[in-house]
Amino acid sequence: MFVTGLAGGYSRLRMAFFYFYLYFMGRLFALLMGLSLSCMPAMTQTSYLSRPDLLEQVEAGLDHTYGFSFQEARIVQGKLAGLTPEHPAPVFLEALIIYWENFPLTPDDQESDLFIALMDRVVEMAEGYAEDERTHLEGIFFDLFGRALQAMFWADNGKPARLVPDLGAMYRHTKEGFDLKEDFVEFYFSTGLYNYYIEAYPEARPVYKPLVSFMESGNKELGLKQLEHAINNTVYLKVESLLFMSLIQLNYEDDLSSALYYMSILHGKYPKNIYYQGLLATILLHLHKYEDVSRLTEAMSSQKDAYSEMIRTMTEAYMAEHLALKTEKAKTGYLKTVALADSFGPMADIFKAIGYMGLSRIYEKKGLESDSKRYARRASNHTVYSFILDP
Repeated sequence: MFVTGLAGGYSRLRMAFFYFYLYFMGRLFALLMGLSLSCMPAMTQTSYLSRPDLLEQVEAGLDHTYGFSFQEARIVQGKLAGLTPEHPAPVFLEALIIYWENFPLTPDDQESDLFIALMDRVVEMAEGYAEDERTHLEGIFFDLFGRALQAMFWADNGKPARLVPDLGAMYRHTKEGFDLKEDFVEFYFSTGLYNYYIEAYPEARPVYKPLVSFMESGNKELGLKQLEHAINNTVYLKVESLLFMSLIQLNYEDDLSSALYYMSILHGKYPKNIYYQGLLATILLHLHKYEDVSRLTEAMSSQKDAYSEMIRTMTEAYMAEHLALKTEKAKTGYLKTVALADSFGPMADIFKAIGYMGLSRIYEKKGLESDSKRYARRASNHTVYSFILDP
């Protein structure tokens, strides 16, 4: 793998770590817009800090967007654009609306071009702010936001090479924010996430330990405490703090009950968000809380999009296997889940893995070891979550 020598190997490790870092950190910046608006120093021109009415509109716009109330979100975004056309915030909010309205947004979607163009515009507008000493911090923030949401998009869609041009600037700007948490409480999220993952990630994947040795060490216990502090005290980053606490419990702490606790809070606030619905259904199924799953899928019955259909199909197959003991129905459902997930690419890998693992169990019960192992390998190629891969 490291045929280009030590320098080339280190470069690959560094890029791989940045890919991990952006994948887990990318969603931070989708909500940090609100933070920047609430914490910026006063400006000679448009100052959101001195305009509580604008701050309230931003918070409302974010809630509507994450809650899948896009008509209302666009009304708020339009008001902000009319009041502050020179500010990157309304442009960023417009891109965020496009991202969630078309979730899961993939490179094949026509709307992805507009999404990327808007984020490029955010970066362009941020440059002017960064050049002014009075607005330097805001410029750094929005430069980071515009790049990072694009990074999240490319990482989620399995195209890490598209991240390379922005990695240096993003990492520099992120490090600039490490010392700000005492002044701006929202930074407890990014600090907590770094403290946790800089230790947990190489522990789970030792190949990255040589890279981490060149970086500041972290503290997993402290990181979790800082994330909990963010959940309890932040405004704009509460959603992301809840999401990543749930993901950490799933992937690294192996604690599905804790993951359910955080995801239930998130789903309770945004019950129409199909991304959160899918994660909640996955956790409930693997805890065998089938009555709760049935209530969730019943609430989703009016949703006609293919992503929601995939979630419902997956849950029906899993319950057919474990609750109704209808093997053939489960097999049909798992095959359909895999087919539906395939249309979304890497964005739906977790559901494809659930489908493959279900097929593996079914073939194992039939005594078809070769087929069972084949599907188990496919499942492991699409997820790192051990609770899904357990037989």
